[in-house]
Amino acid sequence: MALNGGLFILVQTYYSIFLALVIIAVIAFFMGIAYKRCIRKAVEDYTAKLPNSPQQLNSLISSLNDIIFEFNEDKVCLNVWFNELTERVIDPKEAVGKRLEDLLGYEKALKFNTALDYVIKNRKPTAIEYISDFGTGAWLIAKMTPVFDRDGNYTSRISASVTDISEQKKYADALKENEALLIEAQAFAKIGNWWYDHINKESYWSESLYAVLETESLPDGLTKFEYYLSLVHPDDRAKYREFHLSLYTSDLKQFEHRLITPRGNLKYIKVIKGDLTNDADGKLKRIFGIIQDVTESKLSEKAIKKGRSELIEAQTIAKIGNWSWNTVSDKVKWSEEICNIFEVDAHIMARLSTRRFLLTYAYKNDKFILQHLFKNAADSPGYTCVFRIVTPNGTIKYVSIIVGGLLKNEDGSLHKIIGTLQDVTDRKQIEIDYKRTENKYKLVLETIKLAAVSLDGQGNIIFCNQYLANLLGYGQKEILGMKWVDKFLPRGTKELLGNWLANSSIPTQYTNPVVCRNGDERIISWQNTISYDENGLVKEITSIGEDITDQQKATQELISAKELAEKSSKFKSDFLSIMSHEIRTPMNAVIGTTNLLLSDEPRPEQIEYLNILKFSGENLLSIINDILDYNKIEAGKLELNELKFDLRYLAQKIKQSFLSKTVEKKLTIELIIDEAIPEYLTGDQARLSQILNNLVGNAVKFTDKGTITIRLQTEQVDSKQATIKFTIADTGIGIAPENLDIIFDPFTQEPMFNNNHGGTGLGLAITKRLVKLHKSEISVISEPGKGTEFTFTISFKQLKKESDGPLAELNSSPMLNLYGMNVLIVDDNKMNLLIASRFLKKWQANVDEALNGQLAIDMVRNKVYDLIIMDLQMPVMDGFEATIAIKKTNPEVPIIALTADAMPETYNKALEAGMSDYLTKPFVPAMFFEKVSKHYQPVV
Repeated sequence: MALNGGLFILVQTYYSIFLALVIIAVIAFFMGIAYKRCIRKAVEDYTAKLPNSPQQLNSLISSLNDIIFEFNEDKVCLNVWFNELTERVIDPKEAVGKRLEDLLGYEKALKFNTALDYVIKNRKPTAIEYISDFGTGAWLIAKMTPVFDRDGNYTSRISASVTDISEQKKYADALKENEALLIEAQAFAKIGNWWYDHINKESYWSESLYAVLETESLPDGLTKFEYYLSLVHPDDRAKYREFHLSLYTSDLKQFEHRLITPRGNLKYIKVIKGDLTNDADGKLKRIFGIIQDVTESKLSEKAIKKGRSELIEAQTIAKIGNWSWNTVSDKVKWSEEICNIFEVDAHIMARLSTRRFLLTYAYKNDKFILQHLFKNAADSPGYTCVFRIVTPNGTIKYVSIIVGGLLKNEDGSLHKIIGTLQDVTDRKQIEIDYKRTENKYKLVLETIKLAAVSLDGQGNIIFCNQYLANLLGYGQKEILGMKWVDKFLPRGTKELLGNWLANSSIPTQYTNPVVCRNGDERIISWQNTISYDENGLVKEITSIGEDITDQQKATQELISAKELAEKSSKFKSDFLSIMSHEIRTPMNAVIGTTNLLLSDEPRPEQIEYLNILKFSGENLLSIINDILDYNKIEAGKLELNELKFDLRYLAQKIKQSFLSKTVEKKLTIELIIDEAIPEYLTGDQARLSQILNNLVGNAVKFTDKGTITIRLQTEQVDSKQATIKFTIADTGIGIAPENLDIIFDPFTQEPMFNNNHGGTGLGLAITKRLVKLHKSEISVISEPGKGTEFTFTISFKQLKKESDGPLAELNSSPMLNLYGMNVLIVDDNKMNLLIASRFLKKWQANVDEALNGQLAIDMVRNKVYDLIIMDLQMPVMDGFEATIAIKKTNPEVPIIALTADAMPETYNKALEAGMSDYLTKPFVPAMFFEKVSKHYQPVV
């Protein structure tokens, strides 16, 4: 019966918790609605009272908690308005005249720049929510809005208002947590709620109710009542129908019945009816209720009836015996387990009186406890005492006596006292050991050079080691009893840690500042050990912390250094872009003029000088390209462009390109290709060609006699992928063992050879990074005087063979012919115009020239061109603006960018402006022809 009562109390407790959570959720919902209405009303009243002068408006904006920024389309901050009396981590005025990345760094500014780009492009407002970038933990919302004048014209300005929404976030999180607790409580108690709308004749079941019934949905054609009635046990169905029909009229609040779920499980169900809800006219509106699965309690009742023998066995295991004391006859009945605890025979216990028996075996120093028990047992039901006994074998035990119920006669006189006696020796020994351990750990905490503190569940300090006391500037005894949160935490963290304590949700690790007695703040990184009581509430927190104040300062200095490095990197990139343009422009004239002279059948004695000039120009251009490529790789702006290509054909081209140099040096170059290599693969042909050209070029450069070997072998081939091993070997000068680790470093060559063979020292550095870009590694084996072997492996996606093969090489064409093609060249440099025009005219194209973008637009209006070759940097109007304007009226005309700027961002900008292709100065005539010929339509 005691267990039955406990189960009933448990069910009632779950029901109370459930109702309380429902009330909390409903109150929170209506509070949210009321809050929104109040905000809307406040905004309307505020709008009606808006000031009508700039000075008043500025004062009003400055009085708000929000920060309002104004940006132009270059994302430069023009103005900022804010309450200057409010303390902030950073002064908003620092943003004026700067881009966000200058203030925050690229990564942190990216989310704002993305939002600004959206507003600039679409001229529509947008908003982003984010956690403060300055480590305060506050939630903020930034609303980006395009600014229009009174006539509705866009002013090329964007306003950004930043609002602290931390409180709203906390409120929303609390609401979700309450809802989750409600659902968890229902699931734990196996309760589902329901209600019936009498007006609309509709029923509602919660998800937890579906779980109780072990179903997810209703069969078609059945109402909820009909379906539920079909699940009720046939023997209980009539009574349940009667209960259901009397819901509105009967005072019966609950009904129990059996139910068979769709899975075939038998359950005991308790239906509890709530109060009826009426409308304003007193008519019935709605009825609420819950359905609880009480199968476990029902089965427990049956188990209790069957398990009394198991209870006795359990008492033996737990070393618990029960006794009853007849106060009239002064006789005590003991259970068998008590004999076992005292290690005596039952006849000895029967021969002695209760008082004498207990005093006989009681430990001499604990006899007074028993004397107190005999005096107060009759007046103190529930009285408990623990004392020691000495068994006949000399064993000392701790026993606990609990005085249970007092049984009285009808006249109120005491008749009997019942209770239990338990052997608690093991538990007491654990307590003793725990106390010893606790003393030891406190001694350890006193010796370590770390802060240590223990708090109780209310946040009071119950232990503090000397190290922390010295750090805070207090004595150890002085600190004990103080409130940790109130006394030693700064204002910004008090609420957070206070909520952790209140909600019993202390993290195992966190970092926070502490306030010392002299006002200084020290930053401590804590590791926490939390113990909980039987209700799941925090009982004690022991924290060990490391003072990381100096580390934090060093970290901040590193951040500042990183930002400075990012600025330096941008300066380097801008410098390389400018120098690339300035160097390539005259280089175009040098190399272009040289190629023109070579194509004009010069005298034999001039050919040697022209070839030297061409070689020197191309060597200088190679150095420039190496520097730019390395810069792009270091900046992470180099990406692989995967297209279909023929690896065999590519290898043949590379061998052919070095054939003349090897013949000149009397070397042999071998190309060995595995027959198992597929014909068509997908990969970045240009970057692979760059890797092979660098390695083969180095092999030719550093080999004076012998053989250069290019070997392609298959390591693994399947229907989707082919893994190829590339080996470039030579019989050249080799590399000393001590230099093998540095040859891939930028601007580095082996010291004993760099003066004789030249170069930037960037070739192998770029090669290694390009191989890494393919998710592979390059290795080298070398021996001085015998040669060097470079090896790397790349996996390519495999394509099925198609009918169209690779494009033929340009030089295989019998004649370079652009007969009848109308081409417009736009460039402010007359030498560049001369060189490009000469080549096009050699190829029989009709060429017109323009010195800036505006002249080009005018010429396109008066003549139809098959192709426009456009410089990018020009006076009056640059190539980007001219391309955009031409594409509006002549969208079909192809435009090729011809520029000395080889930076990737310029390439992307040209494509965005509408250009079809991109060619970098100085150009190779064959490449120039290939770009132009793509758009040539032969004259019929």
